[in-house]
Amino acid sequence: MFNVFRKTSSMGYLRKLTFHSFQFLLGIAFLVPFKIAHAAVDGSCLIIDSDAGLDDYRAIAALGRLGPRVPAKRIAAIIITEGLAHTAEGAGAMETFLKNVGLEMIPVIQGASPNPERRFRAEYPLPAGLPTWRENTERLNQLLPAPVQPTNPALEDVAIGLRRHTKGCTSISLLVIGPWTSFLRYAPDILERVDRIVIQGRPYPDELGGEPAGFNCVYDLDSCYAAFDLLVGRQQRSGRRIRSTWVDIPLGAEACAAAEPGVNAEGKPVWAFSPVESWAVEMIQAADRAKQHDPTLDRGRVARELARMLQRNPAGLDHTSLWDDLAALYLMRPDLFSNRGGHMEPCVPAAAIRAALTDAMILPAP
Repeated sequence: MFNVFRKTSSMGYLRKLTFHSFQFLLGIAFLVPFKIAHAAVDGSCLIIDSDAGLDDYRAIAALGRLGPRVPAKRIAAIIITEGLAHTAEGAGAMETFLKNVGLEMIPVIQGASPNPERRFRAEYPLPAGLPTWRENTERLNQLLPAPVQPTNPALEDVAIGLRRHTKGCTSISLLVIGPWTSFLRYAPDILERVDRIVIQGRPYPDELGGEPAGFNCVYDLDSCYAAFDLLVGRQQRSGRRIRSTWVDIPLGAEACAAAEPGVNAEGKPVWAFSPVESWAVEMIQAADRAKQHDPTLDRGRVARELARMLQRNPAGLDHTSLWDDLAALYLMRPDLFSNRGGHMEPCVPAAAIRAALTDAMILPAP
C-alpha cells in the first residue's frame, strides 16, 4: 500500500541490465552560482515536466525565482503531463498558481496523455485515492471552487509547443516530476542540449521489491519503460553523456546521517518527510521577517501563497511526502543529499529540508 501511494518515477524494466547500467545514468550535479533569473538570458534554461500535483507547486515555488544556486538562467517552460491532474485542468491550475505568486511570465504547456485504452497491469495498480488527489490538485487544494481551463490551447504535438520556448537554450536542465508520456514526444528535440536530468524517484534496483512502485512510472508504464530504454541507450553513445540523477525520500529503516528513516521498527511508514501543517506557520513567519527588512518589497509572496494552500485543506496532504520538493531542492542544495545506491536521499532531518525549501521561496534582497 505504501509503495502504491509513493509518487516516484522509478523505472522497473530490463531485468537483464545490471546495476552498472544505472551507474552510467547517475551523475552528481556540480552547481555554479548564477545571478537572479529572468534577467538577461545566457542560453542556460530549465524545463520542468510536471503532473501538477500539490508537491509540484511547492517544487516550482522553490525554483520559480531561480536563485543563485540554480544551474539555469530562466525557466523555459512548465509542461503539464497527465498524472495526478489531467493536462488541461492541471495547466489551468498551474497558470492560476503562477499568477498568484507573481510568476506568470513562465510559459505553461499542455503536455501529453497516455493511451486511454491502455490496461493497467494487475501487479501495478493505481492508488484508490487517485480521484480525491486529482480533485484536490486540480483545485489547488480547494483554493479554487472548481477546476479552470488554461489560456493556451492544447497542441497536437507538445514538441512543437516547447520548441519556440527553447529556441535560445544552448544548455538545458530538465526536472522530471511527473509521468514520462510527454518526455517521449519532446526528447528528440532537446536531448543534444540537455546537460542534466533530475528525476523524482529511484531506479528499480533501489526499489524495496526491485520492481516499479512509483506513481509516475505506474501511471504510464509503457512510456516509463521506453524512457528508461532511451536514457540507458543514450549512455552507450560516444561523446557527452547526460547526467541523470534520481532523488527520493527515505523508504527503509536505515536513513542517511541525521535524516529520519522511512519506516519504524514495525515496518510502518514514518512520514517524516511530509508537508506538516506547522510548515505553513513557518512559511508565514519567514515571509513576515522578509517584509520587516524591506517593507516596500513583498519578498515572501510565494511562501505566503504556499502557506495559504497548505492551510486551506490540511486533509489533502494526508499520506503525502516532499517527493517533488526534494527533487527541486537537489538542484539548489546537493550538499544536503548523499548517494544511496543508484539515487540520492536527504541526509538532514525533515525539518531542515522544509526550512531550506522555505528559504528558497523568499526572494533575495535586492
